[in-house]
Amino acid sequence: MEELHKILEGLVEVSGIDVAVCVGRDGFVIDAASAGTSDTEAIGAMVSTGMGSAESVGRELGLDVMDQAMMEYKGGIVMMTALGRDALLAIVAAKDANLGGIRLQVRRSVPKLEEAL
Repeated sequence: MEELHKILEGLVEVSGIDVAVCVGRDGFVIDAASAGTSDTEAIGAMVSTGMGSAESVGRELGLDVMDQAMMEYKGGIVMMTALGRDALLAIVAAKDANLGGIRLQVRRSVPKLEEAL
């Protein structure tokens, strides 16, 4: 699990990313890294539920398996990415973050995260 934490810490070092949480589909945090004092347990529980709902929408519309979901709020961005069938990655980023750069870093990290799990 040390490798998993190093990958999450690397994501938090990306400009604009405040929190990176690896969470099981059951909502329990597997590991997390944060640039501040965020409640990663609460984030894990909420994004697990949100990802499940978003995946249901995709299934109902016949859009196949979901890779990534993003929600934009006035105060920031939440990005959720599937890590195989049993886990997901949640990223909390600043509203003015470079989304293209963050998506690129997340996509590069997914295979490493899946291997570390």
